[in-house]
Amino acid sequence: MAKFWLIQRGTFREKGKYLTGSDGVVSLDYMGSAEFEFGAIPKAYRRLMYHFSEYEVFNTGIYTPEKDELMVFCRKSCSTEILYAISQYIEKPYHLKEYSELEKVPKARKEDTTYDCRLSNFWWCIDIKSYGDWMAFLEPHSKLLTEAIKNDYVDWWLTMSPEKREEEYKKSLRW
Repeated sequence: MAKFWLIQRGTFREKGKYLTGSDGVVSLDYMGSAEFEFGAIPKAYRRLMYHFSEYEVFNTGIYTPEKDELMVFCRKSCSTEILYAISQYIEKPYHLKEYSELEKVPKARKEDTTYDCRLSNFWWCIDIKSYGDWMAFLEPHSKLLTEAIKNDYVDWWLTMSPEKREEEYKKSLRW
């Protein structure tokens, strides 16, 4: 079974054009570890952009108490393994580099203000492995997320020459 190690937490904003940044639909949480700093997020995004045409949104069958489904945006070729690994992690959480809150999806209510609350609604696995570079989110944000990623692909990634895209991808394969 695949085990994840680096999962970035985040929350959705209600508007924006791109995934992150000042006009981003997602605000990424500060994770507190060097693995999430020093370019790991941009490198993960370059790997995703390079394989963008292979990505799709998948249902997980995992729901919040309010009946919002957890969805996953990942490469189709890895989807079965990723969906299984996520369900196994939620069922029996194990130690990650930093706290993710992903395991709280089926348990924590939206309005919960206790210690057990879930503040995140976006998760991004940035592991450099065949099952890395997936994003999980709650279904109401599906269109917002996919449009933002498509905008990044068209307005940023495709504006680079094919040679530059290849160079950026190769640099993203190592820390």
